Amino acid sequence: MAKFPFRKKHSGANDRHLQEELVNKYFDELDLRSVQNEAGDEVEFNADGVYSRINAALDNAEKKNPGKSKTWMVAASLLAGLCISVTAAYHYRYALLDRLDPIASKQLVAANGQTVNVTLADGTKIWLNAGSKLTYPETFRGEKREIRLEGEAFLDVAHDPAKAFIIHTGKVRTQVLGTSFNIKAYANESFIKVDVLSGKVGVVTPAGKAKSTTTFLTPAEEVVFDKNKLSVTKNAQVDVNALSSWKDGELVFKNAALPEVLNTINRHFNVTVKADVNLARCSITANFTNVSLENIMKIISKLVKGKAMQKGSAYQLKGRGC
Repeated sequence: MAKFPFRKKHSGANDRHLQEELVNKYFDELDLRSVQNEAGDEVEFNADGVYSRINAALDNAEKKNPGKSKTWMVAASLLAGLCISVTAAYHYRYALLDRLDPIASKQLVAANGQTVNVTLADGTKIWLNAGSKLTYPETFRGEKREIRLEGEAFLDVAHDPAKAFIIHTGKVRTQVLGTSFNIKAYANESFIKVDVLSGKVGVVTPAGKAKSTTTFLTPAEEVVFDKNKLSVTKNAQVDVNALSSWKDGELVFKNAALPEVLNTINRHFNVTVKADVNLARCSITANFTNVSLENIMKIISKLVKGKAMQKGSAYQLKGRGC
């Protein structure tokens, strides 16, 4: 780093020379330009301005306090303050960069009746299910890769041990380094569900009164967060391939609650299907891939021992229950 000599004065020349060496040594060791390059920012550090302020403060201190000890105390105080400021700036460098040079945010929306996919800047592949929205940065900066999801997505996250990948779904945060898993977090459903196909996932959920809990998942494990009760249920030996088969155009259910099945059908066919309250406890196991909506309703009616009443494009399921 280049040196920035202070203005010389006849009086106290030896002290000033020592101060010059001290300050120059500090900046040599700190190497501010190197720090900025690592942070990836192109904002020039105003070294001349910093040195001018230090010079002015030291000159002013000498005028008010000609004693050597006082001058050195001021110099030490200035250097300590500068060190703290630079350290804080380095620690929050990405937040500062986001203000100075914000990264464009992008959105991907899958309308009812369709699924879409995208590859992010880091190589992560994401499939978005019907009725879902993904918000993500054009490129990732800093030590985290963060996105936001409303709805359902299957993610194949590019491995990067230095940058955690974080998915925000309402009050639930899912964090990984590199893995593949399915997240279901629709606003109109009372749960958020995470199912792991490969790797390891940490799911942070609220536990009431500002507390939170982290559940770790490995392949074939699932966590279900009840948004109303703030409770967490962990399940093992889950068929994640079946749960995520939607990304391949399939419509498969394994012991799924009827309300969840109907919500999926509504998004898949862009229709409205409702059921009487007494049918809420029914569960469905079926493969409806390439099956028409009319036939699906007939099959479900038999499974719940009821009848599907159609009015226009809407259906109402009625029956004795399961």
